[in-house]
This record gives sequence, structure tokens and C-alpha cells, in this order.
Amino acid sequence: MNKQELIRELSHTMDLPQKTVRTTLDAFFEEIVEVLEGGENYTQTGFGTFRTEVCDERISYNPAIKKKMLLPKKRKIKFRPSAKLKERINE
Repeated sequence: MNKQELIRELSHTMDLPQKTVRTTLDAFFEEIVEVLEGGENYTQTGFGTFRTEVCDERISYNPAIKKKMLLPKKRKIKFRPSAKLKERINE
């Protein structure tokens, strides 16, 4: 399912115009991104938790140019599903 299909389904389920659903969905995702940018976790009960994790800088080898490179530290996004979601998926 992609974003447009999700908007269509939510619009049909909630009996709202697609434009309203798109605006709401965009605002929802933007808020989650802002929370993660701030270094906080976003937890949705019954679904799971999104969090960021800092990965230290490391040395990597590029076989194409046969050189070692220093990769800077960066933040990665991690998702941990809730027990309810895991249970529902595995039914």
C-alpha cells in the first residue's frame, strides 16, 4: 500500500474528502518527524515505538577505489513493534 491508497481507504472509511485526509496525514507525519528530530521517541500504544539511535563514526573500506574511508557519526531511525502488533500479525 502506498500513500495515495492509504488516503483513499481512510477517506472511504471515515467518509471524509481525500483532501482533508491528505492534509491530516501530512500533518501527522510531520509531527512524528519533528519529535524524532528533537531526539525524543514516538510511541503509539498498540502499534509500536519509533526512536533514533546515534551510530558512532567508523572506518569503512571501499573496494572500488581500494581505500579506507571515515564515515561520520549519524542518527538512525529504529522501530520496535508492540506486543499487540506482533500478536496480530502472527495470528
